[in-house]
Amino acid sequence: MKKFLLILSSLFLLVGCSLIKETPSKAVETLFKKYQNLDEAVLSDLELSSEATNLTSSEKEKYMKSMKMQYSDLKYEIVSEEVEGDEAIVTVSISVYDFYKVEKEANEKRSEYESEEKFMDYKLDSMLSADERIDYTISINVTKEEDKWKVEDFDRVTLEKIHGTYDYEES
Repeated sequence: MKKFLLILSSLFLLVGCSLIKETPSKAVETLFKKYQNLDEAVLSDLELSSEATNLTSSEKEKYMKSMKMQYSDLKYEIVSEEVEGDEAIVTVSISVYDFYKVEKEANEKRSEYESEEKFMDYKLDSMLSADERIDYTISINVTKEEDKWKVEDFDRVTLEKIHGTYDYEES
């Protein structure tokens, strides 16, 4: 009887796994989970982008810590999925820390700091202590390649929204 139950449960597991269909929404969800879990590829991209800045090593460390906080605390909800052949648009509602507001408020106090280094410390510390969030709706392009849905690279605006640095006052 135990062998029968074991075989039966294995069969259900096999059939169940084959019924899970890869969809554009699943591909987007997988990507956002990589952000939340601070996946190695996500951190590698973040490291590359921080290398392109003029930050000192201690400032880069704070910057990386603030972005890791942003990524791991990212909240998202798939709103819709529109599929047309091998192309899809997945609409996602995200909630992130409002780093744009933090940067704006820090820049308003820039003249209070006698050096750029002290100002950057203040700004980065403010990012690390941010608790106000902002919500965005973003559209993500997904394409089917070799029977697998792949999220296309984000444009600048989408990345700024995910990072919480999008200038929403300009739009």
